[in-house]
Amino acid sequence: MLRREFLRGSAALATSAALSEARFAFAAESADIPAVSRSGGAVVIRAADLAAFRAQQHGAVLTRASDGYDSARRIWNGAFDRHPALIARCTSSADVIGAVNFAASQDLLVAVRGGGHSLPGYSACEGGIMIDLAPMQGVRVDPATRIAWTEPGVLLGGLDREAQVHGLVVPAGTVSHTGVAGLTLGGGVGRLQRKFGLTIDSLIGAEVVTADGKVVKASADENPDLLWALQGGGGNFGVVTSFVFQAHEFGHSAVAGDIVFPIEGARSVLTAFAEHCLKASDDLWMDPTLECDDTGHRRLSFTVCHCGDDASAARDIGAIRKFGRVIQDNVARKPWVVVQSEHDAESPHARGYYMSGGRFTKLLPALLDHAVESIKLPGAELGKVSLTQHGGASARHALASTAYAQRDASHNFVVRASWDDPGQAAARTAWQKQTWAKFAPYSAGIYANLNAGDPNVAARSAYGANLDRLIEVKTKYDPKNLFHLNPNIKPRSVA
Repeated sequence: MLRREFLRGSAALATSAALSEARFAFAAESADIPAVSRSGGAVVIRAADLAAFRAQQHGAVLTRASDGYDSARRIWNGAFDRHPALIARCTSSADVIGAVNFAASQDLLVAVRGGGHSLPGYSACEGGIMIDLAPMQGVRVDPATRIAWTEPGVLLGGLDREAQVHGLVVPAGTVSHTGVAGLTLGGGVGRLQRKFGLTIDSLIGAEVVTADGKVVKASADENPDLLWALQGGGGNFGVVTSFVFQAHEFGHSAVAGDIVFPIEGARSVLTAFAEHCLKASDDLWMDPTLECDDTGHRRLSFTVCHCGDDASAARDIGAIRKFGRVIQDNVARKPWVVVQSEHDAESPHARGYYMSGGRFTKLLPALLDHAVESIKLPGAELGKVSLTQHGGASARHALASTAYAQRDASHNFVVRASWDDPGQAAARTAWQKQTWAKFAPYSAGIYANLNAGDPNVAARSAYGANLDRLIEVKTKYDPKNLFHLNPNIKPRSVA
């Protein structure tokens, strides 16, 4: 009898606690919410306005009190721990329109999240609204026309898998968990750029929700100025809700992998690499990376990809093996989806990153000296210095043909610091900045996808002679600079 009464009493207490928690959550979800404005000031989102916004959206609208909020706000770069006032999880263009209109009417700071891979953390914001496109995962490929259509939440691996079913490919990136949207809008470098060009060179259309909440189509025949701007101008012009690519016939595999040389011979290997680049075929892509693991072990890892036949691959990659003493070699013919994902583990989610990327027009001896010496310095643990080969098809476009303005670069250089323990961030970041500072004077311009510097300086360095035209397009489609968490192009109406 006493046991039954105790159990009834315990159940009543548990029910009461659950009801209290539910009432608290309901009250928190129904309250006014402090937020941050587009210009950084304080605003308040009224409960009634939030309720009306939620009622019109098909996807969830999350606040800090919502289930799923904490996981939805997380992005790839663990260096950033930001808390939006709202997260609008968009499932369609209609949801995006609703979110853009709400952000504009409430004067909210806006972050747009596609794959969440933004290096400087632009995918999330503190106190504003995150327009979360991750639920928009549609991909379609028409083998007859070789047209690939993707929504903005799609990752590169998803696009690769769908295209490969038909023996097709869209040239895009080197890490399969990168978002299609952000990679494309910044230009899109990758293993196939020497064969087929940058990702933007295959972008033939898009649908965009602009700052006034309108859906605008961009193609060669419809709003061609907007299509041109999207080909390397970043997320400055609106929220892209679909991308249309012209895919390429490719087959299902490539000869690829890593050839590893000891750090002691790295300098002579890089000299041979610089000479080999001058005669390499478009089928060959080389990405030598000086790297240091978390224990302090240094090496030169030579990532290669060859999309030609076995005979030409054996000849071209055989020459690389003669650059120096090889201590590891896993180069082989592999399925393309394997090639595109085999380095994913080196860029895990939640790790902290600080990275910059620029362009060289020539690999000077002083640059190679600095690259090798920098990886030996304290703070280089989990660091990387890459000297990625460009040229080929990506260079055979006029500089003004797209917003991307670094066509004449022979190499892309990237300096990346990483850490798993936040206590290591200061030392690792200091190493990156020290290394980058000695590279920067030789740079012909930065890669917008990898930089978060001062907006005015970064815009000119990233977009070069195309900046003035980009300002005109920005002024036309986003005159109040609603979309400015990016390598920002300021409209003429905004000081």
